[in-house]
Amino acid sequence: MPPHDSLTAPAAQPDIDAVIRATSLAFAGPPDATEAWLRAAGLDSVRVLHDAGAPAASLVRIPMGQFFAGRSVPMLGIAAVAVPPERRGGGLARRLMAAALREAHADGFALSTLYASTQAFYRQVGYEQAGLLFRTTLPLRTIGVRDRSLPVRPLGTDDEQAVRECYGAFAARSNGTLDRGPYCWQRTRAMRGERYAGFGVPSPDRPGALDAYVFYAQRRKPDSGRHDAAISDLAFTNARAGRRLLGFLADLATVGDDAVFHGPPLHPLLTLMDQQFHTSTFVDVWMLRIVRVREALEARGYPAHADATLTLDIADDLIHDNAGPWTLRVRDGRASVERAAGTLALRLTIRGFGAIYSGLYSATQAAALGLVDGDADALAAADAIFASNTPWMTDRF
Repeated sequence: MPPHDSLTAPAAQPDIDAVIRATSLAFAGPPDATEAWLRAAGLDSVRVLHDAGAPAASLVRIPMGQFFAGRSVPMLGIAAVAVPPERRGGGLARRLMAAALREAHADGFALSTLYASTQAFYRQVGYEQAGLLFRTTLPLRTIGVRDRSLPVRPLGTDDEQAVRECYGAFAARSNGTLDRGPYCWQRTRAMRGERYAGFGVPSPDRPGALDAYVFYAQRRKPDSGRHDAAISDLAFTNARAGRRLLGFLADLATVGDDAVFHGPPLHPLLTLMDQQFHTSTFVDVWMLRIVRVREALEARGYPAHADATLTLDIADDLIHDNAGPWTLRVRDGRASVERAAGTLALRLTIRGFGAIYSGLYSATQAAALGLVDGDADALAAADAIFASNTPWMTDRF
């Protein structure tokens, strides 16, 4: 594998045409729809690997953040990794991803996250399973909440800031949720030709703010004339507003069947119902890669009660700046990191680091899976430092 491949944005039409073709063939999309999607994402976010003077592989970079223990960590999402069929099997995808990760490291991103078409391949470049995406189907007639104590109103373009603030308060409470950038925000309003109408619950205490909101599209069933409410995004900041959101959805049951939305195996909204008659279906697992060790550790939050020092002895054969011992000191919900080796050490690959960093597995669980190694005291310290709820997100990218 060449060690110093560089990637370029597609500046000329032949490169753009090659990216459209490869992406269309990789993901079974019509070329015109693929081109529209790539242009909406921004051609400046596309990266192309050239081989023998011709475009040979491509991907899309999506800059954003990801919440861990209440704080947003700079993260680069990777999407649309594509190699044309006639060039597959020659190591081009690995060269592409290696170059993309080195570029992300140089650009200062602490993390990289993606949905993998082939997990075994992405594990080769340091990604590991880190969180979940489930689809919830909630029969509208079973919601059982008729709270109308707060008003609901349609949302317009002037409400964008209020929507983002409400989402930020909601998302920061869970590990793995996105601190969205423009790409993911636009997909909550319209995607693949479908537009989502927004409704919000104004805050009674904060003029101009929202305590809850939902964006949904009505998907009509031709056989019955009824519809499902396909929810692209929802958030709430307190239980009262969440119950009002449930009451709003329950009122759709006159001509609606189900509300369908994405998130964790048990979405927080469902807990506000007296009983749960929903179905949760596994959709995907997302993978995470630590790109800059120090920045990843210092940017995230930690349990307020955690007070520990631990050395992480990391193996990373792709980004050599990450490799070696790092001593992590956690106190009062914050971390400091230095290049040093201590007596209480956890040995792990960059893959194993991603799995415990996100909180999908505790260090003790990861050790049983062969992802990390350390004595009982080191594992217990890591368990306390990275203690987490189940990491999840609502977005696909």
